[in-house]
Amino acid sequence: MSERVEYISKNVKPNLEERILPKIELSNCGKVVLKEWKVPMRSLPLWHIYWNMAPGGVLLLPECRIEMSPDKIYLLPSYLMFATTSTGIFEHVHLDFSMQSSLLSRVRKEVIALPVEAFRPLLDRCFQERFSPLISGALIFLVLNEIGEESFAEEGSFPIDPRIQQALNLISSAFRTGQFIGLSNHSISRKIGMSQVNFQHLFKRELKISPHRYILNLRLELAYRLLKESNRSIEDIAEATAFANRYQFTKAFTLLYGLPPGRCRRE
Repeated sequence: MSERVEYISKNVKPNLEERILPKIELSNCGKVVLKEWKVPMRSLPLWHIYWNMAPGGVLLLPECRIEMSPDKIYLLPSYLMFATTSTGIFEHVHLDFSMQSSLLSRVRKEVIALPVEAFRPLLDRCFQERFSPLISGALIFLVLNEIGEESFAEEGSFPIDPRIQQALNLISSAFRTGQFIGLSNHSISRKIGMSQVNFQHLFKRELKISPHRYILNLRLELAYRLLKESNRSIEDIAEATAFANRYQFTKAFTLLYGLPPGRCRRE
């Protein structure tokens, strides 16, 4: 029997690229009560979704300060330069994730605040007795779907210079494969066809942070995850994240996170 399909209304069909859903990789997520929320200025290849159930959380950007409101959910694009602080105790929901999408690469590097009511059912279900990765994925897609046109760069243009985006992709790939030891301004600039001086200048102009500091932040972020998610010794973690010794690692870690690795693991 041959197949016969007759359409009465217009058929909306996705193209080949749109049939493949972007892959989400969760880095860190949870629902916690925070007494203090002080994170120094950093830029990471992660997206962040934040929601605070009471006032007290503050986002610090190079050009402004945002007092976070309980009636808003906040989306922070990858590679956004920001810090945080707090003015009181509050309950905090956070989803940190990475996602590869050509469309999302056009999102401007700015904080996007959305009314929380549309997301409350999924927020409540996501962090009940057990964390649900499926519901968290649905929440992420729903939030991303609400990004307005004004938050996208014009067609054919990108928020980050393509050469710096190429450098960021090289750095991210190196960390995903564990091949980040030996990453340097010299090696990266050669691979993207720029002089080292021009590369360093353009990188800092685009991301408000030097490439050396950016890579150091990624190493410390990896160290933070290893402290929380593994039983490896501090000496082993220092070696795995390319520090010469435990002393050098502890000094850099404390400068970024405000407490030494051993105390971070205990708390």
